[in-house]
Amino acid sequence: MGCFGFLSKSKANDAASVKTDTTLVEAAFDSEKARKLDLAAAAKPDTTGPRLRALRKLMEEEDVDFYLVPTDDAHATEYTAASEMRRVWISGFTGSAGTAIVGKDSAHLFADGRYHIQAADQLDDNWTLHKVGVNGVLDWPAWIVEQAKEGTKVGLDPALTGYTQGKSLVLSLKNKVAAAVFPSRNLVDVAWGSDRPAPVAFPVYEHELKYAGKPATAKIEDVRQDLKAQPAGSAYFISALDEVAWLLNLRGASIPCHPVFPAYLLISADQSTLFIRPELLPQGNAADKYIRDTLKVQVEPYDSVWDHLRRWTSEGSDGRKLVSGEKLSYAVANAVGDEKLELLDPSPVALRKAVKNDVELEGFRASHVRDGAAWVRWAAWLEDHVKVKRAKIDEWEAAVKFQEIRKQLPLYAGDSYDAISATGPNAALPHYETPEKGSRVIDRETPYLNDSGAQYHDGTIDCTRTVHFGRPSAEQKRAYTRVLQGHIRLSEAKFPAGTTGVQLDPIARHALWQDGYDYRHGTGHGIGSFMDVHEGPQGFSTMSGGSKKPVALEENMVLTNEPGFYEEGHFGIRTESLLAVKRIETHRGFGDVPWYGFERITQVPIATNLVDFSLLSYTEVRWLKEHNAEVRKKLLPLIKDDKRAVRWLRRQ
Repeated sequence: MGCFGFLSKSKANDAASVKTDTTLVEAAFDSEKARKLDLAAAAKPDTTGPRLRALRKLMEEEDVDFYLVPTDDAHATEYTAASEMRRVWISGFTGSAGTAIVGKDSAHLFADGRYHIQAADQLDDNWTLHKVGVNGVLDWPAWIVEQAKEGTKVGLDPALTGYTQGKSLVLSLKNKVAAAVFPSRNLVDVAWGSDRPAPVAFPVYEHELKYAGKPATAKIEDVRQDLKAQPAGSAYFISALDEVAWLLNLRGASIPCHPVFPAYLLISADQSTLFIRPELLPQGNAADKYIRDTLKVQVEPYDSVWDHLRRWTSEGSDGRKLVSGEKLSYAVANAVGDEKLELLDPSPVALRKAVKNDVELEGFRASHVRDGAAWVRWAAWLEDHVKVKRAKIDEWEAAVKFQEIRKQLPLYAGDSYDAISATGPNAALPHYETPEKGSRVIDRETPYLNDSGAQYHDGTIDCTRTVHFGRPSAEQKRAYTRVLQGHIRLSEAKFPAGTTGVQLDPIARHALWQDGYDYRHGTGHGIGSFMDVHEGPQGFSTMSGGSKKPVALEENMVLTNEPGFYEEGHFGIRTESLLAVKRIETHRGFGDVPWYGFERITQVPIATNLVDFSLLSYTEVRWLKEHNAEVRKKLLPLIKDDKRAVRWLRRQ
């Protein structure tokens, strides 16, 4: 398995060749998934000891007491390339979020509730796990400040530290007569040495207008209109990779599952400059001509961005501002100075990206119908093997089979994230990482959870369904039904303009709360169009979106709806579908503002054999029946060649 499955295995710096819409690229690089698995496999007792000793030797050379190792890369990307997985390498913890702090004689990993079980399993005895979210447990900024004494030096890489967080840390340490220091080299990179994977050198390519829906020239002009509200000579600096890719209508393959590429973009009133590695944009190829000739964007080497920013600062008028969104590194402040920065939270580029245009929204609908058909073919195969034939299918095998089916679909461009294929106690881990070796055999006593998605050129998939291949227990059915009720109630929510996702979050939890159930993850996040599967700033909680500041939901925003329940050590349940915000008519329309509801995008049946119908209201029963009936109507024409899939779908 792995993301960007359309990439064949060859050398990382091979040139790309455009083929068809289905297999856009044939090129490649060693499997990024394999690299991640190698890192995970290394996370065994005592294996981090040599790494920590190498890092501490460098810390001694730099005269620092603690060294901060975040998850982020230089662009605050949630999911990073193998070469950027510093926290994974030093700690052995492979979760997608968390922060490591290494001291002279101790090592600490801070993780939220999604990863408490996983981190405890993966960390060796060199590490102390801080379960953030548990009462009395400090998050890492508060903890490091508490530890600091007069003269304490905390080392960090400013390029990997968010501006707001870095500024706060510097001030807090200063108040303790301690200091944040910035070694000229990343100490983890030095300790990692020649074993550190090379960056992926896969060229970028144009995301066609028939999928993007809006020309990049118009998007650049929108940014220039934003700049008119700023002092003369100001420029907009974009470091978030999804924003760069979306704004320029470009896509890449530098990060597994996420069609983005490392780059910075600087836009002023009369000039735009893209900072990118030359191997990602070979001179004279189609993308290079598109960027230079069609978009009139200048191209500079990636690492020259810092000198360019320093020159921009020194050559301009005193009043000019470098405007950016909240995903900005502290290194930018070091380059231009705090007084020159103007941070906008949320980023106006991120907001425009979040509101899908009509072409993007139609792409979501079309891709989810195709993917729904693939889901039905796979689900029918799985049920036939596990329930009827009593075959021993493990979690990994089930996930690989699904990927094989998806690969046959038009416009397929790889996975949108590593599939979570989980049975029994593994399903109780919200972010379980399905191993190729040692996967659990799918049983008939506990629910089986599949959370997987795909990238298509016209849309991104993120879907979870929970099924049972035997006789579910009363407790399993009750938990599943409460989750389903939350899913239904959020899908049917109606709300006035100005409502944030955070305000709607309790709707999804209310039925669970009646029985004392809950879940320690966000109810839903935004999702990109052939882009990042986790997109901000929209979301149903501050845990879910790309912004800690809740934003009002707007028409044509797309979000996931994914309540769940996890009985540690026993079973897990989650039901996840995509919703698009739509304008609706209400009886009164109070407040003289638009009112909104949701359009269901995902076209996958919801299992009924886990439902305790005595808990459902008449309206909820009708919703479930209508949902599955609508799915059948749309998918049956696409699977009529597969009799097994047709029979399975008709039973739902």
